[in-house]
Amino acid sequence: MKAVLAADMSEGMFMPVNAVVLSGGAALNIASKTFRHDCVILKFDGIDTPEEAALYNNMTMEAEGVEMPPLEDGQYYIEDIIGLDVIAASGEALGKVSDVLSFPANDVYVMQYAERECLIPAIADVIKEINIVGGYIKINVIEGLL
Repeated sequence: MKAVLAADMSEGMFMPVNAVVLSGGAALNIASKTFRHDCVILKFDGIDTPEEAALYNNMTMEAEGVEMPPLEDGQYYIEDIIGLDVIAASGEALGKVSDVLSFPANDVYVMQYAERECLIPAIADVIKEINIVGGYIKINVIEGLL
């Protein structure tokens, strides 16, 4: 159960893209692209410092002409995981996924529960079902999880 950042794509897929539109509506021209492993790092015209770049944190971007690759079984785009309802195997509603943390061993889904943050490891012993279309993740609530 690995979440994949939507920006994780091959060099060939992203090469024709010269501009993006952000969720806030701003259009940005791409000054340069650096490809590392399965990730692309973009430098935008007019954004030259980390402080300027920070203004665009948590925005999504769209680019015409880029088609997302199909994922392997058990892989999901991060943008599809965030916002899913988390329910216990018993059917009890627990919260919503607010973030996905990626670690070498496994991903961890961040959820608000009882006015605190809970970390749900994306491992087979805990995650019983991910249903993107249905809008939920069903988990096995093991001791100490919540």
